[in-house]
Amino acid sequence: MRKKRPLDRKTAVRDASLIVIASEDKYAARQYFEFFQSTKIQFKVLATDDGKSSPDHVMARLDEYMQEYEIGEGDAFWLVCDCDHWIEAGHVKNLISVIKQCRQKGIKVALSYPCFELWLLLHFADFPQDEQLTCAEVEKQLRKVVGAYDKTKVYKLPIDDERVKLAVKQSAANQLSS
Repeated sequence: MRKKRPLDRKTAVRDASLIVIASEDKYAARQYFEFFQSTKIQFKVLATDDGKSSPDHVMARLDEYMQEYEIGEGDAFWLVCDCDHWIEAGHVKNLISVIKQCRQKGIKVALSYPCFELWLLLHFADFPQDEQLTCAEVEKQLRKVVGAYDKTKVYKLPIDDERVKLAVKQSAANQLSS
């Protein structure tokens, strides 16, 4: 028998949707989604705590969660991975396989290129124009615009609704066409 959906009943209404996000990251994604408080939507981030951050391990956490808990109408499941490492020759087949499996299971996929920090940077600065952008360069630019950045302390970033709207706008304007 599956466990009931783990909604925080102090802040959620009965028909709240749950968005479950499995991330290869240990801190940043969980702390980022803690910025958002709503009675209608709650976020549950399944972070990497055991060092198993490959796309197939991230998907395995989602699979385990989906087997363990009841799924409600309107609930959504997301796999979130950076591309900096997983698109290299020795890993890209695994990433493609995981994306195909996600599609079959109804799991949505969010890939950040080169890394999640680019999404954070877009809250504060224009989309970088360097086509060979590295995670180190993104983090350097993020530190430059916010003064300091520590991926274990994303909660310290001054992110609000307006900055999220800016990041969404900039991301949409610079998406790779599929």
